[in-house]
Amino acid sequence: MSDIQSPPIKPSRAQLSAHLYQSLSDLIPRKTTFRRLGRYSRAFFLDHWPDLLVVLLVTAVAGAVFLIPTRSPLLFPLLDPTGAVYNPSLAYPYRPAIFSSLTAGLLGSLVPLGAILISQLIIRSFADFSAATLGLFYALATGTLFQVILKKTIGGLRPHFLAVCKPRPVPLGSGVGFNGIMYRAQDVCTGSPGEIEWGVQSFPSGHSEIAFAGFGYLAIYFFTHLHRNDHGGRVGKLGFWRMLLVLMPILFATYISSTLWLSYHHHASDCLAGAAIGILTALLGFRTTYRSLADGTRNWKPRVGRRLKSALEREREEQTTAEQEQEQEQDEIELDHRHGVDGADDTGDVERAWRRSGWSPPPPSLNRRGSESTQNRER
Repeated sequence: MSDIQSPPIKPSRAQLSAHLYQSLSDLIPRKTTFRRLGRYSRAFFLDHWPDLLVVLLVTAVAGAVFLIPTRSPLLFPLLDPTGAVYNPSLAYPYRPAIFSSLTAGLLGSLVPLGAILISQLIIRSFADFSAATLGLFYALATGTLFQVILKKTIGGLRPHFLAVCKPRPVPLGSGVGFNGIMYRAQDVCTGSPGEIEWGVQSFPSGHSEIAFAGFGYLAIYFFTHLHRNDHGGRVGKLGFWRMLLVLMPILFATYISSTLWLSYHHHASDCLAGAAIGILTALLGFRTTYRSLADGTRNWKPRVGRRLKSALEREREEQTTAEQEQEQEQDEIELDHRHGVDGADDTGDVERAWRRSGWSPPPPSLNRRGSESTQNRER
């Protein structure tokens, strides 16, 4: 026997269309849809309520730290001994950000969540959706807390700092440090206190962090799940579109991050640091809720809690039982047609419906029709 295995048969377009049509038809609510989702959601909540509570706690702590006033001890050069601006990198004009903090946060969280939800048209797995959503929450909450703490404790001067600081005229050499050119914001700034406080929170970029935490997580999700049905490492004819789909979230995150550099709100190093934090939390968030990160045979398999696993198995058993009963009824109908018994189809249907209703003795009319059929066969 040859050791060369035949390549797996790829699904045809008709099969893919039928699968997509079946997935779309599953979106139509049925009598058992909400009951099943309610059972799954309850089991998921019971499995992960401590994790959800920690996510809320981390988010609340991040919000509280963000509201704490910044007391930046940073020194910055104002004028050189000749009276010229010593550091032009802080003298850019102030411009409104292309994406506000709220907009960046909504894009970084809702767009990946919506993409994961839409992907369930093909995956059709509550376990996968719940694990992906939980991992996304982990990445966003952890990354936000990370960057807020660094922003408040370390910070940095934004490129438009001097424009919002509006420093008062100072005598040459009246500062501290070499030649007396270093000053503190609270000593020389005359601008709005809110704008000054915002101007000393340059490092790291929160926009970059939230963008790469959310869209980076989505890129990882796409990369792992697009290869879940691959066999033998073969690359299909349409393999390039997978690469494009994985890179699209990264491109969008890079664009959001770059707009902060274009509008003079962050230095390039701030954007790179925020991106690194976001990518790190995205990797950790995905690895926490899925079985692997690099192993292609397991990195698309979600970690399922004990209660949710029991609920899924119970639902699978009920569905299997219902399918077996339906197949048995269909076999009985085909058997009746094969024997060609007069009225066997109608009688069999009525008899099966009568038995399913819970009444053991059949109705007299059914007995009478059955006896007539028996007499006809004897004749």
